[in-house]
Amino acid sequence: MTDVRRGDGGTRVDERESEETQDLRFTAPDPPIGDTRPMAPPSSAATGPTPPSVVPRPYESYPQGSYPQSPHQQAQYPQAPYPQAPYVQSPYPQAPYSQVPGAPGTGPGAPTNPQATASLVLGISSLFLSLLFVPSILGVVLGIVGVARSRRTDPPVGRGAAITGIVLSLAGAVLGVFAAAAVTDFVSDTARTIVEESATTPPDEEDGATTPDLEEFVRLDAAQWAAVADNPDEAEGRAVVLYAVVVQFDNSTGPDRFLAGAGVNQPGAEYELETKAVFIGEEALLDGVESGDVLKIHAVVQGGFTYENQIGGVSTVPALNVAKLEDVGMADLSKDVELGAIDPMAPGINRVPVTVTNSGTRTFDYFVDVVVESKDGKTTYDTSTAVVEGVKPGRTAETTVDFFVDLPADAVVRVELVERYPE
Repeated sequence: MTDVRRGDGGTRVDERESEETQDLRFTAPDPPIGDTRPMAPPSSAATGPTPPSVVPRPYESYPQGSYPQSPHQQAQYPQAPYPQAPYVQSPYPQAPYSQVPGAPGTGPGAPTNPQATASLVLGISSLFLSLLFVPSILGVVLGIVGVARSRRTDPPVGRGAAITGIVLSLAGAVLGVFAAAAVTDFVSDTARTIVEESATTPPDEEDGATTPDLEEFVRLDAAQWAAVADNPDEAEGRAVVLYAVVVQFDNSTGPDRFLAGAGVNQPGAEYELETKAVFIGEEALLDGVESGDVLKIHAVVQGGFTYENQIGGVSTVPALNVAKLEDVGMADLSKDVELGAIDPMAPGINRVPVTVTNSGTRTFDYFVDVVVESKDGKTTYDTSTAVVEGVKPGRTAETTVDFFVDLPADAVVRVELVERYPE
């Protein structure tokens, strides 16, 4: 194979390298060990004339591992191995990396969580200042902010303190609610006790006076009683005669007082006495009184009495000391009604005159149920209602009631029921 290449002097060479030239190139002596001087190129005397611009063959023509070496390449010398000392663990404890001065997470530049710390402090404070509620609220808010802030660092900074602050703040708020309820109950009970104690002692005894005689008690009209109910303190000491329907007399009121609807008329129904009042008396005097009783009472106005009503509010009503009471029951309002004779107007039509007299001290509307029946009362023929409106105190009003049925000659009429309502 002919290889034509251009040498340093531009001379074209068209011949194979001779075996002699190759032997001269690869038989250069190795330098002695330890000699660091560069090898001198072989002299012409030893190797003979240098062939002009010898060009090595292409790399694929050389066997693997037999590439020619440059005459200027330094020799590779073996290096003496150095013994290494074995690793010995220090017997002294080493501080964690996070505690080493200058390590990340320590020192002046370390991340902090002041909100978490503040929440913990406020949570502890709220346990002792639970009634104020402000530390509890701030502790919860700052605790939530502290938990959110702790997520920004790895590991979380202040997360435990923030959660503890939230728990303690909530516990302080709960304690505050219970404490506030207890204080409210205590204040309410104390106020009630003070009022009851002051209401129990009649002003007559404080002034050294005696209870008025029963002849000195006067019966009021509706307007006078309304004035007393509106300003009980101004009517203090007045001896009056009232009617009352007992509304409440139990453990809540105590054995020496009861709540009642009071008025100047003996009621025909419970709803007639609309004004509430508290009546106070000795236990022996009130013994036997029950809710629903209708009483006629001689009492002395003591002043106002404040109590909690059923809807959770506070009401002030007149307070009266009982001198005498009598169970009279509901008024028989049938006495206020007078019926006339049956007047046959036409076949199947009968009319009965009705006269109503108001025995009370206020204006009422009357509703009268009239029954027509047999003389022996065993057979009822018909029932009808007469209505009389706006009957003034002591006045009389007339009306009629009709029966649309054939009646025998011996039929009679009677009052079945009378109701009146304040106008």
